[in-house]
Amino acid sequence: MVTEQRTVYNTIINAIANKRGGLYFLDAPGETGKTFLISLLLASIRSKNQFVLAIASSGIAATLLDGSRTAHSALKLPLNRHVTETPTCNISRNSGMGKILKNCKLIIWDECTRSHEKALEALDRTLQDLRENSVPFGDALILLSGDFRQTLPVIPRSTPADELNAYLKSSVLWKKVKILSLKTNTRVQLQRDTSAEIFAQQLLDIENGTMVIDRSNQLIVLPPNFCTITSTKEKLITKVFPNIVLIYKNHKWLSEHTILAAKNNDVNTINYNILQEIPGVSTSYKSIDTVMNQDEIVNYPTEFLNSLDLPGMPPHDLTLKVGVPIILLGNINPPQLCNGTRLSVKKLMKNIIETTILNGKSKGTDVLLPRIPMIPTDMPFEFKRLQFPVLLAFAMTTNTAQGQPLQVCGLELEIPCFSHGQLYVACSRVDDHHFYVSQKAEKTKNYNTIPDKKFKNYLIYTTQKSEKKFFSKKKFNNLKMKHKFLTLLTTHKSFKTSRTTSR
Repeated sequence: MVTEQRTVYNTIINAIANKRGGLYFLDAPGETGKTFLISLLLASIRSKNQFVLAIASSGIAATLLDGSRTAHSALKLPLNRHVTETPTCNISRNSGMGKILKNCKLIIWDECTRSHEKALEALDRTLQDLRENSVPFGDALILLSGDFRQTLPVIPRSTPADELNAYLKSSVLWKKVKILSLKTNTRVQLQRDTSAEIFAQQLLDIENGTMVIDRSNQLIVLPPNFCTITSTKEKLITKVFPNIVLIYKNHKWLSEHTILAAKNNDVNTINYNILQEIPGVSTSYKSIDTVMNQDEIVNYPTEFLNSLDLPGMPPHDLTLKVGVPIILLGNINPPQLCNGTRLSVKKLMKNIIETTILNGKSKGTDVLLPRIPMIPTDMPFEFKRLQFPVLLAFAMTTNTAQGQPLQVCGLELEIPCFSHGQLYVACSRVDDHHFYVSQKAEKTKNYNTIPDKKFKNYLIYTTQKSEKKFFSKKKFNNLKMKHKFLTLLTTHKSFKTSRTTSR
């Protein structure tokens, strides 16, 4: 362990030994050994026959930790927490999870920066109730971990103001957090590679929003030694998946190669193009779509339901071949089968798909996937789709890839990144020797909300004319001033990016 890792480890272990509760946040950028440190904490505490609960905001992050589950699955977080004033977890005192939360020595929440602030507040209220203690989190020891430079909570049909209000630093609980940091890039330290050190510094420039910006169009230019630029989408596919026809059944190779894109449409196009190159017979699975309210059948005919292609839902017509990679859309059997788990198709049957897990602690395990009913929550009406809960996974969105370790990565940016941290997440999956970017991404947008260090006491927003405007942090704490700022940020047409300081 490096010195920073040992400091964090000793802090948490000493808190457990002294029976001290508290709320800690582990600030860990990419390649600083966060997963290794958390795994070490889990193994150390469990070796003493003590309870420790590991959860993660994403399925991919959950598969990397022993005994981990997604936060939604483990804590029974309410789906409507963003509109509920005081949400709580749906956990009773006599349930299995209730007893674990009451008696565990440590709760680790990985990738917490992707969670809504009200999810953390729901856990706080639940722990106070289960432990019958009015101290924040019932005096339990909580270790949050993540990186605010990466993607923040996804709020459907939201404004920048909604994103600012949703992230964890907006919570009233944040002032009780004690910050622990990892800064040493372990990849650079182990390899002693000069180019890896340069690449790590370039990543930090993207991460902190300090890349040189073209003031005429607010775009950044990716350095020539940062990645390999390809001229077409077809060449990008060839670079990331060379000789795929011959080696696509190699599970280790398949799990380490992925193309990332900002939007689902681009991901679907790339997946379809690669699927056509794979030899073998295609099998098509049609979903059964029905309206939940029988009185609305006339308003929403089956043909209309079949045409709906929604985020987080499998398509009506799912086409697969033996050997192709797929990604799971839901928590079927956590921690083995979580939302985001990548698998390889082994056998296609009429009502069952036999697959092999490609990533996480259960990689190499064969599992059977059935059709399951899925009900979207963000529709003006309720309907049910009976389908296999999977999508092709030659390519995936940058948000989905957060926490996914890769060896070779391609980045398709015909449509540039549109949200905080997306570009940094995509670039930090691999090193510079195996990172390929489409030609149109030579200049691209980089959204982030990381402040300049010299403006620690100010909130900053930038107009199209690159004029920086400032609100003092003291004034911003006034609710009236905050409302004014967020209203401007939401409605003013000249706003291009926003920057805020930690609160």
